Amino acid sequence: MYRFLPLLLPVLLVAAGCTTIRETEPGQTARHQMLLTNAADDVGAQIAPNLPAGTRIYVDTTNFGSEGEYRSQYVISAIKAALLRQGYGLAREIGDADTILDISNGALSIDRTEKLFGIPSADVPIPLAGTASTPEVALWKSKKRTGIAKVLLTFYDAETGTLQSGGMPLYGYSHYDRSSILFYGRTKTDLKDTPPKDSDDE
Repeated sequence: MYRFLPLLLPVLLVAAGCTTIRETEPGQTARHQMLLTNAADDVGAQIAPNLPAGTRIYVDTTNFGSEGEYRSQYVISAIKAALLRQGYGLAREIGDADTILDISNGALSIDRTEKLFGIPSADVPIPLAGTASTPEVALWKSKKRTGIAKVLLTFYDAETGTLQSGGMPLYGYSHYDRSSILFYGRTKTDLKDTPPKDSDDE
């Protein structure tokens, strides 16, 4: 039996190179979600309205995005939390507010950049069996993911409708950069708790 091992080793190596494990419950991986929400956190950290402490603010989300969608809801919650931390009150009804905050979503997505020096994976047709993918051979590879959030916040007086603060967009960013040379890899990221380095984040 052992005399066949030298013949089996190349087959096992190719099979291992073709194996990809991706386990995720929602349509996006945890890293994908964290890139988006960390960019939202970056926006929240920049909020500093020029309003008296204790001002009651009604947050108008009419122009923000899909109601109930988790990414939109997280950005809204991050904005509300930032206001509460600074000592402002949140009005449940627009008629109870001193100030109205109109928020609009300009962008909430991820940019991808990938570079490869080596042999990329390719589909090889197999007669009567369809296609098979050859393993990627990467001498050097770089994969960059940048989460980007653009949010417009406009604070205006609930009675007069005049601008009180804001009116300019805020930009938030997060990043996950992974590079490798042969079998040595390095990761640079601002995500506090990242999934395993070899997980798929498509």
